[in-house]
Order: sequence, then C-alpha cells, then structure tokens
Amino acid sequence: MNYRFATKDDATEIKRLLAETDLHHEDITPSLLRHFLLGFDGSRLVAVVGLEIKIQSALLRSLAVDAKFRNRGIAAELVGKIESHARSLNVKTLYLLTLTAERFFAKYGYQRVERDSAPAGIQATAEFQTLCPASAICMVKQLGNG
Repeated sequence: MNYRFATKDDATEIKRLLAETDLHHEDITPSLLRHFLLGFDGSRLVAVVGLEIKIQSALLRSLAVDAKFRNRGIAAELVGKIESHARSLNVKTLYLLTLTAERFFAKYGYQRVERDSAPAGIQATAEFQTLCPASAICMVKQLGNG
C-alpha cells in the first residue's frame, strides 16, 4: 500500500470511493482535499481518510476502504497516519461522526460524547450541519504529543 496526500486531481476518484462505501462526498472541494490521505494499490485508489481543520480541533471524516481491501488493517493504518498528520499541524482534538463504526474508533481511543459538546467550528461543518443525521454518534479523541 502506498500513501500520499490528495491533490485536486484526485477529487473524482475520492468521490467514487466514498460513494461506493456509502459515505457523503457532496461537500468535497479542492481546498478540502489538502488534508485527505489516500491509499493506493498500484495506481488504484483503495482507501481514504480526511481532516477538516478548525484551529486546534479537526473533524476526522471520510474514512473508507474499498470492499476488496478490508480486514487488512488499512483503516487502522490510515487513522494512525492522519492522527500523526493532525499532531504535526498542532491539532489537539479530533472529532468524528459515525453511524456504523463506533466500535472501530473506540478501539483507537475515541470516546462517545454529546454532539453539542463539539466546538462551534466543528459544528459548523457540512458533516454536522446537513450531511450526517442527528442519530450519528459523535466521538472525540485528545491527541497527545506521541
């Protein structure tokens, strides 16, 4: 698996993978892609995760792995890499919304919190405002120095 950050030229393939995995992609813009990490098998995009950074907090979003590549630890590797990237940008807290992956994220230190406990910048994202239903679980992780 080869990893690199996205460019605007990756937008179509990112949206394709997100659509195939039933994740929202309607708000993906070239400027948002700056903090999206991509995983490739050869030249094929098979995994993605992104950050929407809001000062010292960020929304972890769009974690997707192609169905043919699941159960190989790719999602865990992506989460670890994007957390390291967030730390390098001085992000202190990661938030996410999920309908299906609460147990996965809990294994990596994310804790369930009330949705309205997220900072205003996170709550102002399209994910919070319109894309994810009120039933989505909000989770948070404090990033340490490591």
